[in-house]
Parts: sequence; C-alpha cells; structure tokens
Amino acid sequence: MKRKDALLIEKIRDYLDENLYEEHSIQDICRRFTINREKLQTGFHALVHRTVHSYIIYQRISRAALRLLETDDSIKAIALDSGYKKQRSFNKTFKGIYNLTPASYRRLHQQRVDSK
Repeated sequence: MKRKDALLIEKIRDYLDENLYEEHSIQDICRRFTINREKLQTGFHALVHRTVHSYIIYQRISRAALRLLETDDSIKAIALDSGYKKQRSFNKTFKGIYNLTPASYRRLHQQRVDSK
C-alpha cells in the first residue's frame, strides 16, 4: 500500500473515532474522502485488521465497556447511547466481544477493584 493511501486510511479511522455515534455508510465515507470503495475496504482491513463496520461496532462497544466501569449509568442508557435501539442487541454484541454480558463485565471488574 502506498504511503499516501495509508495516511488517508488513518485519516478516515480518526474521523470515524471522532464521529463514532453518527451513521456512516461506505458510500458516504468514499465521497467525503474521495476514495474508491475497494481501496477503502482493502486498505482499512490491511491497516486496522477489521472491516469499517466491525471497527465502528468494536469502538462503540469498547467505549461502552469503559463507561460501565467508570459510571453508574444503567446498561440500558449505555446501550441507547451506543446506538442500539434494544438492550438485547447491545448485550449480544457486547458478549460477542468480551465473552461476558455487560452486567457480568461490570460486576467482575467492580469485584477486582473492591478486592484491591
């Protein structure tokens, strides 16, 4: 991959991180950054090791996990703020990444903090 293309992919990743909770289609990203679909998808996967969509999901769930530990916000509120209309979908996605439900994740990490 050319350095210029790698820099553009990094710029796209940074943009996604800064605008994580907005809706992003591949077509919109291509238009915004003047990149063709194949170059975006291939380059993103090569540099980030995820598809654009799975990267967005992973980042949202990672931020939700931090929020579970740093706040007392309800899981439902965190799910809604993370872009999920239903807590069940959020729980399923969270469990797919962390192998724990959000409630179990919070409990486990609170126990670790309490036992220190």
